Amino acid sequence: MRRLLIISLLLLVGLGMLYAQPKPKEIGLAEAREMALANNPEYLSSLAALNAARWNKTGAISAFMPSLSLSGTMLYMDPATTVTTGGGQVQLNNDQRSLSLNLSQPLFVGGKLYQAYKISAVSLEMQELAVRSQRLDLIREVESKYYDLRFLISAHHLAVDERDRAQSNLELAELKKQSGLISNADYLRFKAAKANKDVAVIQTETAMNLANKDFCNFLGSEENLWPAEYMRTGEPARVIDIDDSWLPALIAKAQKMASASNPTLQTLDKSLELSRRAEKIAGGSFMPTLMLTGSRQYKENGIDRYEFEASNQIMLNLSVPILPQVGNYAALKKAQYDSEKARYEARSATDGINLGVEAAVLNLASSARQALSTKLSYDATWEMVEQLTERYNLQMISPSEYLDAELMESAAGLANLNAHNNYLKARLELLIALGADDYTVLDSLIEETRN
Repeated sequence: MRRLLIISLLLLVGLGMLYAQPKPKEIGLAEAREMALANNPEYLSSLAALNAARWNKTGAISAFMPSLSLSGTMLYMDPATTVTTGGGQVQLNNDQRSLSLNLSQPLFVGGKLYQAYKISAVSLEMQELAVRSQRLDLIREVESKYYDLRFLISAHHLAVDERDRAQSNLELAELKKQSGLISNADYLRFKAAKANKDVAVIQTETAMNLANKDFCNFLGSEENLWPAEYMRTGEPARVIDIDDSWLPALIAKAQKMASASNPTLQTLDKSLELSRRAEKIAGGSFMPTLMLTGSRQYKENGIDRYEFEASNQIMLNLSVPILPQVGNYAALKKAQYDSEKARYEARSATDGINLGVEAAVLNLASSARQALSTKLSYDATWEMVEQLTERYNLQMISPSEYLDAELMESAAGLANLNAHNNYLKARLELLIALGADDYTVLDSLIEETRN
């Protein structure tokens, strides 16, 4: 009686500690996206670079505007300057002051100012594309971690269910052994199966906890976050089968959509424009420059202190480069070859991206078929195991046959989870390759092509 009381108290204490622990917080996929975007330092750095590019463009506009400056000078001379006049020699003041207001306006500088402004505008557009690309990469990573964690949670649930069933089988086998219905060797098989299921539970739990820690660290959260939805074996997989008859049309439409919205392809176009404008700036080195300057100066006459005399000056300055031109010519040729190099690199990169889009479509089609096939295989295996379980209970099959069937069901269940997870990640990869972050875009593309 005393022993029973102690065990009951220990159970109560254990349950109290269990319920005292904070429950993990559930988080949806959309919320995980927003948290990652709000906390990821690389994405925040790209936003700061975007603001810097905006101000750089604003600064480039000022090059077209006139510049106005105010300057002052105080000059002390020892000995003082002596000036000879008709009335004799006059000694000026040792100290003299002057003020000047200078205005400068560039009229023509070989197109350099305009090209510099356009380069800053293109650089701003490229930085906007870089932010968008960084956002898509971040979404890919957070969703991939989300799917992997959800898969491991489901795999752990599957392992726990199989462990519980193995425990029930072991208890039943022990009764049958005592009744002489099965041999000791068969009983040891059930015992080994139970031990293997225990190991599987430990392994899946460890992998699940590590993935959860990695997921929380990536989101920058100190809370224990878990996916709001779990993939469970037996749930119908929402998989769209892609038929071979309209697969080429889907590839063509996906490549067309990617060419219009993929930030990497758009960045390549902007880099080509940058190289062309750099070539024009290098060509502008051979052009003349025309500057308009004006000034108004207030200067003491050297005799009366703080009595200033005003004078105006307007100057139109034309400068034509003549010699040496070797450096300018070399800079022009370098810019031309850089532009040619950028064109070839853009062509190669474009081919690679189009190939990547095609590979993403093919991978989605393949993963969809695998997910559908493994689902059918799991359903058939589950039904077979149910029938074999009844036959085993009726002593119509041997324990070895029953354990082999359970092993097949375990493999089929894990394959079903893995195939569904691969399908979700294949959809994600194609979505990112299209330059989109909304799955309705991908679903609409597939439905439009299929119909």
